[in-house]
Amino acid sequence: MKAFPKLAAALVLAPLGVFAIGPENDSYRYVEHCDEVELDEAEVFIEFNSTDGDFGIQFFWDGEPWRRMKCEGPDERKVLDVRIRRNLARQGMTEGFFESAEPSTAVLSMEQFLARFPEGEYEFEGRTLEGDEIEGETEFTHTLPAAPANLSPADGDEVDASEPLVVSFDAVTTDLDGDPLEPELYELIVETEDDILRVFSIVLGGDAANPSVTIPPEFLSPETEYKFEVIVQEESGNRTIAESEFSTN
Repeated sequence: MKAFPKLAAALVLAPLGVFAIGPENDSYRYVEHCDEVELDEAEVFIEFNSTDGDFGIQFFWDGEPWRRMKCEGPDERKVLDVRIRRNLARQGMTEGFFESAEPSTAVLSMEQFLARFPEGEYEFEGRTLEGDEIEGETEFTHTLPAAPANLSPADGDEVDASEPLVVSFDAVTTDLDGDPLEPELYELIVETEDDILRVFSIVLGGDAANPSVTIPPEFLSPETEYKFEVIVQEESGNRTIAESEFSTN
């Protein structure tokens, strides 16, 4: 009898199971069943830096150990495909995060960027180490919060390092198109790279009417430059960032 080539073996169905490609040396193994496992998290979102005038798309998922994961857009075309090999395939991955390049609006307009990534349901599909299907989905939108205004300290301000510092900004109430929006949350980050990276980070509720945080003087050093960043996130995960830089005396 003529032997079947290896490729054909992957397509041969058996009762209550299927032959699958194993992680070791691309060998074939028999899987008794193929259950469907739901991802714990699946996200696709936009990050727009209003200060630098650039933006990108990000993908994040988390769940049971997997060896392959792909993501399809609303048109059912793959936009991301990740496969792990050899020792890593035997170990498995539980999490994935990918961030696109972030061209400026001078290179790529917001309209062109949004046309590349249409709104709708993005589906994650993969295989666990046991050969089960693992999947999740998320609704991707083009809604972006407006940029927070009146950051304090303002860009270029000098503050006293020996005193508590009140950091504040105006609450965001609309999206970039001017339509009403209540943010899901604000994240405030103050950092410096003076000798070592030091970061002060806190998350505030999106319903804060007058968002502000007091930073203790223990965090501040004299004659040091700091970067102050506010991230506004709406319910779909899309984020808008505003930045300011200040120094201490």
